[in-house]
Formats: sequence, structure tokens, C-alpha cells
Amino acid sequence: MSLRVYNSLSRRKELFTASMDRDVKFFVCGPTVYDYLHLGHARTYLAFDTIVRYLKYSGYRVRYLMNVTDVAERVVQRAEELKRDPLDLARQYQAAFLEDMQSLGITSVDQYERASDYIPQMIAQVAGLVKKGVAYETETGVYFQVTKFPRFGELSGLSHEELGLRRLELCSSKRSPEDFSLWRKYEKGLGWDSPWGYGRPGWHIEDTAVSMAHFGETYDMHGGASELIFPHHEAEIAQAEALTGKAPFVRYWLHTGLLNVEGRKMSKSLGNVVRIRDATKEYGVPTLRFYFASFHYRQPMVLSVTKLRKATAELTAINKNLQAFTTAPPTTNPKQERKLQVLLEKSESAFKRNMDNDFDTPKALSVLKALAKNLSSLRVNQEAKLAAEATFQRMANVFGILPQYSPAK
Repeated sequence: MSLRVYNSLSRRKELFTASMDRDVKFFVCGPTVYDYLHLGHARTYLAFDTIVRYLKYSGYRVRYLMNVTDVAERVVQRAEELKRDPLDLARQYQAAFLEDMQSLGITSVDQYERASDYIPQMIAQVAGLVKKGVAYETETGVYFQVTKFPRFGELSGLSHEELGLRRLELCSSKRSPEDFSLWRKYEKGLGWDSPWGYGRPGWHIEDTAVSMAHFGETYDMHGGASELIFPHHEAEIAQAEALTGKAPFVRYWLHTGLLNVEGRKMSKSLGNVVRIRDATKEYGVPTLRFYFASFHYRQPMVLSVTKLRKATAELTAINKNLQAFTTAPPTTNPKQERKLQVLLEKSESAFKRNMDNDFDTPKALSVLKALAKNLSSLRVNQEAKLAAEATFQRMANVFGILPQYSPAK
């Protein structure tokens, strides 16, 4: 079975092909760094870490880029509250973010790029959009004129009538409610000089500038949380394609389901957040990774202490079963060795089949659990034992759950 990926743009599973042989360019929206990250962020970043690990397991060469949003209203507002310099505050929380990523075992990201390092590229893109007649300047800033891009709404599935009811930003100087800012003018505070005066970029142009600076005018995959589909990713598409005249800007759009606590989205505004650094201390990284992988990446997931404890028990069972297999004295048993070979082939085939079906991690995890249980009763020679361990580890490494057992010597 070939890899099939659900593309949010077409709203169906599509056969995945890299644009250049086996090379994949993958961009994911990173955090706005004005506070510590919570498990809602982890839900997205762990899902994409697993997806990239599987792409590499399947033989793809992945270049994984993530931006860090350090230019944003939330950063400025928080800095004003604390009487701090906005970029200094952002550096503090960027460091905390990177610590959290490392603690979660998220090793697949090749580059983290700060938005503030790409202001010249953003200004150039805004200027290009103005020159093409799809953006206009007012006394408050520069805005993208949505009516000049007929495909706006294609990613979210919103009609032009529905778009008209959604005010992306409140501003009396805009021509239409759905128009969104590319550059906002400010008299003071965090900002940079531009052809339109002192100010700072709009949120959407930041990601477009960062990703295109590294990947060019079109690339393979873009990921983020489902709440970013509209308006953020919709705006990214409009900006990039209106600027370059090339479509699609991104070939596959992947979106993760939200993390809920008692039926409500985890968010700072609701006051129901669990910080990543607190959760790793409470439950341990292997349990968190195992638990998050037990939900399909597109599925909304629920944070449940009861289910986290169940995940701990299931992971413990895997470790015990592998321990029983690896510590058993090596025995030459041709019948059991043939049985082991068939078991490994069937297990890896099932693992690939499930992961190739839009990264179905819950079913792939079930394969691993069953394999560990079946291995526990087998007694084979040392060579077969080592081969079995290597096969299991290749699959387990996709999830980042490295079993805490004693390997065969």
C-alpha cells in the first residue's frame, strides 16, 4: 500500500508523492512565544514529529522547518504588562519552548526560524502585493483585498457570503470586513521602518515570508492546528499565490484536532491549561507520547487522567513483554524461529499499512502492543532475537517511545 494523506485543501485522502524524488519540504506553524507552552501545543507538535519520523522510516528525506512567532500583538501586550522589551520577552519564552520540545523528544525539526529575522522579506512581499494591485494602503496600514483573490475560502470551505460575515480584524479604514492586514502602522513601540511608515507586519505574512525564504514559491507539506485553517492558512495561500501567480502554494495541508479538557478546548483564555513542563514531570515523556499517539492526529482528543494512567499501564506491559523476550536464555528452536520470522513480517506489514492510511497511529500502536505480547512467549537463538529487537525498535522509534528494557547482549 502506498502512503495516502488527508489533504485539508481537497478534503479527501490523496496519494502522497514528493515534488522532488524522495525529498519532502515540510513547514509547521510554531508558537507565539509570550508564555510557556501547554499540552494543546504538544498535541500538534508531537503529531507532526511522529509523521516526520514515519516519512523518514519510509525512506523520505525530510527538511522540517518551523517558525517562531516573536512579532505579535500578544507578545507586545504581555511585554507592556511586565514592562519588558517585547523581543527580550520573546527570547525568554523561545528558550523555554525549545526546552519543552527537547524534553518531549521532538527531534525531527531541522530549523527553527524567528519571524523577526525576516522583516525585509515581509516588506518585499507586501510591496509586491501592492504592486500587483491585490493590496492597498490606508491611514492604518496595508491590507490584502480578498475580492481580488477569487479562491479565498477554498481551504476552509467558506463561501464569499460566509466570508463577508467574518470580520478578520476590526478596522474602519478597510475596504471590506474580510480584508486582512499585511502591515500595521504604529507611532511607537515594537516596529520597523517601511515604505508605508513605521510599524510591524501582520501575522499571516510572517509565515509566508519564512517558508518561502527557505522552500521557494511552492512546496510539499504545511501543517498546523485545525483552528489555524481560517483565517491564518487561508491568508497564507492568498498572499503566496497572488504574489507569485503559482498554485498550489502547498500541495498537502495537514491539520491536527484540538485538545479538549472536559469538553472545552485547552487555551490560556479559558484558564484550563496544563503546561508541558508540568505534564512531563507528572506523567513522564514515554507515557505522554504513547497517549497522544493513541489518537489519530486529525481527531479531537481529550485530556484524561484516567486514560493517561491506562497509557502508563499499557506501556509498562509492552516493556515487560519485551523484557521477557530479551532476557530469556537463547535457544535454538527452528520451529519458533520460523514462527518469529512470520510474526515480524506480518507485524511490520500491518504497521506500514496502518501508517500509510493517513498516519493511523492508534491502529499502528495496536500492532506494536500485539507484537510485544507475542514475542514474550518465543524462545529463539541470539541472532533471531537481535533481529526481532531491531525490527521492533524501528517501529517504536516512529512514536518516540523507546522501551525501558534490557536488550539482548
